[in-house]
Amino acid sequence: MNKILSIEKIDRFGRVIESGRDDGRDYGIEDSVREMEGAAHAEPSLRNLPAGRRGRGSVRVRVTPEEGKPFTISGGRAARLGLRAGEDLAPEVYQEILQELRASCMQRCGTLLGSRDYPERRLRTKLEDVGYPASVIEECMDKLRQARYLDDRRYAQTYVRSHLSDRSRLRIRRDLSERGIPDEYIEEAFAEIEEEADPDQVQMDQIRRLLKKRGYDPGEADYAMRQKTMAFLHRKGYETDLIRRAMEDAESGY
Repeated sequence: MNKILSIEKIDRFGRVIESGRDDGRDYGIEDSVREMEGAAHAEPSLRNLPAGRRGRGSVRVRVTPEEGKPFTISGGRAARLGLRAGEDLAPEVYQEILQELRASCMQRCGTLLGSRDYPERRLRTKLEDVGYPASVIEECMDKLRQARYLDDRRYAQTYVRSHLSDRSRLRIRRDLSERGIPDEYIEEAFAEIEEEADPDQVQMDQIRRLLKKRGYDPGEADYAMRQKTMAFLHRKGYETDLIRRAMEDAESGY
């Protein structure tokens, strides 16, 4: 049988707030549920739990089985299943829990993707933070990829189009890389845009707007001010050549 190694009560950030009893009694999560919520307020089954029903005061527990990855479920559900540290986790109960977690995970994905597009890495992190097992997360993400609800190539294209007019190419590349977008997709997105507009001209226009916004006056700017302005534009991710050209244009009254 698959023994339960530990049951830990966690907060909404996944931090452990209780994992056992000081008095040496076997730890059953139903004790904690009664203390926190009252036996009459046990939560409904996960499969019947609509989005938004879990309040901030709901008990969540992380269960670590001897075989398989740890998983997180409601304290009420764990209590009704009779889960206790040190006791066996019946195969049929474990499979029932995994099935409920799959449904819950897909529901969570639907809520997240219904409001905005997500790159794979960020969506996976969101699901991991909730406490879904890696196997459940990967199953859900596979389904989302197949249905094209999750598409890093599309995300890169949309992001580049949305920010090309207000961010440097270097900044956009950095943003997408931090979100886990492959370099190949980033370059494809830029190539597609460059077929429609001159990228250097777009960057030059951005630099001119930034100079105007900062109140840069080439007639009054001394060496220190010019260096400070160039450093500011470098931090924004613009190339030195484009910065010099834009500042020279400003000096010639472009």
